[in-house]
Amino acid sequence: MRYAVNSKWRTHLCTDVNSTNNGLEVLIAGWVQQIRDKGRLLFLTIRDQSGICQVTLNQRKTMDEIWDRAKSLTIESVVSINGRIKIDERSMLGAELIPINIKIHTIAESKFPIDLTKKKTQMEIDTVFKFRELSIRDPEIVAVMEIKSIIAKAIRDFYVKKGFFEIFTPYILAASTEGGAEQFKLDYFGQSAVLAQSCQFYKQAALCCHEKVFGIIPSWRAEKFHTPKHITEFHQIETEIAFATEIELMEVQEDLIISVLSDVKAQASSQLKLLERELHIPKKPFIKLSFYKAKELLSTLGIEENFDEDFGAPAEFALSLHFKEPFFITEFPTELRGMYYSTDPEKPSITKSLDLNAPEGFGEMSSGGQRVVNYNILNQRILEKGFNPENFEWYLRMFRYGMPPHAGFGLGFERLIRWITKLNHIRETSMFPRTPEIYIP
Repeated sequence: MRYAVNSKWRTHLCTDVNSTNNGLEVLIAGWVQQIRDKGRLLFLTIRDQSGICQVTLNQRKTMDEIWDRAKSLTIESVVSINGRIKIDERSMLGAELIPINIKIHTIAESKFPIDLTKKKTQMEIDTVFKFRELSIRDPEIVAVMEIKSIIAKAIRDFYVKKGFFEIFTPYILAASTEGGAEQFKLDYFGQSAVLAQSCQFYKQAALCCHEKVFGIIPSWRAEKFHTPKHITEFHQIETEIAFATEIELMEVQEDLIISVLSDVKAQASSQLKLLERELHIPKKPFIKLSFYKAKELLSTLGIEENFDEDFGAPAEFALSLHFKEPFFITEFPTELRGMYYSTDPEKPSITKSLDLNAPEGFGEMSSGGQRVVNYNILNQRILEKGFNPENFEWYLRMFRYGMPPHAGFGLGFERLIRWITKLNHIRETSMFPRTPEIYIP
């Protein structure tokens, strides 16, 4: 929709400053992205949420007051400009804006710390995150964040259409509710507490009210990993389904991935083009191989691993490169999985669990499986993992009062984004990432 200059609303640059609107008087507002001073000619590139457009000033045809204001501008200054659209095939949108008036909202300092145009040099990665509040203005970073938003909506749309109920679980937990990965500890009114590593227990509890639940839930893990797939603050696409098996769980993930990729491909073509990313929609069913079959495959790929240990980073990378589409690894050994995973009655050493892996070297995206629902078995599994059942009192209690058979998974939201946008490091998927070294800004 276009808005006239007398309206309180402004036009969007890419939408309305184009050759089809020749002669229309409009009001735009945005940031000065580029200035080209050619003496008596001045070219300004103005950026807003929708894109960029060119504003052209000819000193001989411009009022002195307007010319002086334009000459005072610096990169990333904020302006409102009303003017008339003029066809010019040399400009980026097939048209340029000839200003009638320029209003300066703020003047940015003349020495901008980073080069958003990247014409002089590619920004150093440390600089990108040191000045993150400024580097997020980079069009490529903007494209990633826009795709992230599209993915989040696509996820919610998928689950709502499938009859799932969205849940919101607590972020502050009692310090003893989970073991395993490192915890961020905090004082909670004199009591020991931690930031949530996952919402596992809470989504299981929610099954008895809603049966099929999901959420895009924040998680925190104080792991000092320095890999392209780890950050300390992240989100997980959490899913839990009453009366489901691990087989149905894989079907849900297949449908979810295909649905999300299809939405992104349809709605983010310009962003994907900017990132030079071409998406391929995988076919169902995804490839499935057992833990031990995956170990045997690794041997043929020249990587030898112990069969009683989880996959190391080189092994995971090699498997991910081997397959051209997402794939599942199933039937993980009981000793390598969490206490709440159900085992095969005929093979108690094998769990009914699975991981979903992305291709192209991006590796594991989700873990999940069928859950233990028998109170006594779960209590025993807690003991076998070396935990004190008293620390799991409320969690165990709900298994005494009608817990249905169920299965679920947690899929890394940022890992999914990293694969879809083909980013080098997962920290690039976050507007303000947190790593062992980065917690400012």
